[in-house]
Amino acid sequence: MLTKYQSLCYKIFGKKAAKSTQIEYIKRAIEKAFMEVRPEAYIAFAWMNGILGAVAGIVLIILYLFVLPSFVSLPLKLLAIIIPSPILFGALAYFITMMIPESRANRRKKDIDTKLPYALNFIAAMSTAGITPAEIFKNLAEQPVYGEVHKEAAWIYRDIAIFNIDIITALRNAANRTPSVKFQEFLQGAITTITSGGDLKKYFLAKAEEYMRENRRQQKEFLETLGVLAESYVTVVVAAPLFLIIMFSVMSLFGGSKSTGLIMYLLAFVMLPLANLGFAIVIQSMSPEV
Repeated sequence: MLTKYQSLCYKIFGKKAAKSTQIEYIKRAIEKAFMEVRPEAYIAFAWMNGILGAVAGIVLIILYLFVLPSFVSLPLKLLAIIIPSPILFGALAYFITMMIPESRANRRKKDIDTKLPYALNFIAAMSTAGITPAEIFKNLAEQPVYGEVHKEAAWIYRDIAIFNIDIITALRNAANRTPSVKFQEFLQGAITTITSGGDLKKYFLAKAEEYMRENRRQQKEFLETLGVLAESYVTVVVAAPLFLIIMFSVMSLFGGSKSTGLIMYLLAFVMLPLANLGFAIVIQSMSPEV
């Protein structure tokens, strides 16, 4: 579904965007990101953002050369940065726009990998009850608690129920578009089991047990890493700043330099917040939970 701005971009650049060399890349990225937009429309959207970024750079040059000098004196050295700003802003806007689908796909991948062991338990339980694969994916698609996995299941059931695609082709299509390697391997294994006449119920049970075992291992490794990070946090963010503050306080009592106070302010209001933020980002990126 396009916004009004994206529709305008598509009307202007749609035909040329359809011939872009980036069409296949952005098509796969959009599918993996679960974005409901045509690839040529998204490329047109990226082109328009790049043009607007360049226009913003031109406006900045005009302001710097003709408007701001009337109010303040500006150093000429900044011209080296201001002059190429249309190219820089345009390229930045374009590349950021083109990276958004890949970034969303990576977030979906993490969510799928996190929820997949629990979703496979659901699938295994349903298969044990004798439910057909198509109905299993239909029921899984109705369980939003499984995050992005239930969206993948919804796509599979949509292919089967609406487009009248057979289960093997639907699973193969899902394996090609999913951003998760684990989910792709699971679907490919299911395809192999179906085509070879194997027991799909046993396969689901085996994969559920395998992924739960791997999930427990990852949780254990994360807790061990978290313990190491906790010790590092105490050393870097608690003990070291206290030692430095005490040391600089003593130095100031014995006639330290004027920069001692500035260093203490930087330590308290810059270095400590940045250190805490850094640890928070590291822990968030390493966490197996979304």
